Amino acid sequence: MCKIRIYMGKRVIMVSKIRNYLTKLFKKKEEGVPLIDRLEDLIESDPDANNEINADDTSELALVSNVLGLKDLTAEDIMVPRADIVAAKVDTTLDEFIEIFSKNSFSQIPIYKDTLDNVVGIVRVRDFLPYVRNPDSFNIESLLKDVIYVVPSIQLLELLVEIRASVNHMALVVDEFGGIDGLVTLHDVVSEIVGEMQQNRSIFPQIITKQDGSLIADAKTPICQCENLLKIKLLKPLMKEDDEEPDVETLGGLTMLLSGRMPTRGETLVHPSGVEFDIIEADPRRVKRVLIRKPS
Repeated sequence: MCKIRIYMGKRVIMVSKIRNYLTKLFKKKEEGVPLIDRLEDLIESDPDANNEINADDTSELALVSNVLGLKDLTAEDIMVPRADIVAAKVDTTLDEFIEIFSKNSFSQIPIYKDTLDNVVGIVRVRDFLPYVRNPDSFNIESLLKDVIYVVPSIQLLELLVEIRASVNHMALVVDEFGGIDGLVTLHDVVSEIVGEMQQNRSIFPQIITKQDGSLIADAKTPICQCENLLKIKLLKPLMKEDDEEPDVETLGGLTMLLSGRMPTRGETLVHPSGVEFDIIEADPRRVKRVLIRKPS
């Protein structure tokens, strides 16, 4: 099992204790018992558990807490949704592949035929290097790697085992009809355990506060986060009945609820509270970024 390190400035914390637990876990086979339950039992049954996990090391405690917290998370909770998947057709040219990888920071992408529901394999960016100086010999089919398919309800620790066993470290999430719902990578799962890696975060934080007090927010920002910043209830005034349950959770969903359709770039939506939402980035399928202006 690889050693897991958490980098905090110049300090490197070796989390060997939890690594040992996970090593024992993967060696111990118990049919019908979820991995996360076996890990919890392993820690609880260890008489030296309190000594093994340093209570003064908040990073180690956080890591153990995060691992045990995976019990409540599934692939559906962390997957990249279908609309955000970067993929390419099987007949894509070498130059087009190079452009795709240049514009995105991915090391691999799915390859499909006709539609995304018909994925024929995964390609890695490093496999294209030999063809840069010899483009005439390029053959995409020779580069295709096998695809792993998982159901949305698979627990993350089970998913970690599946992805670790693959060459690609990537899995596609499928619905009951075999359609592609989303995509999960090893990085996505590990990030839930050790925290999001700083160097791979978006260049835009979820919410940026401007000098004039307005906010620029990622459309994936949870509505509750916006409500806390604005000190205004955003969903409740839009509900027809007091006991009605909202079916949206993100800022992008809120803008769709306000407009009754997919908002377009440049459009301004006014909330009953007086808050204005300017759509500053969007495509025909989704809203990406929103400028929020508080009531004057």
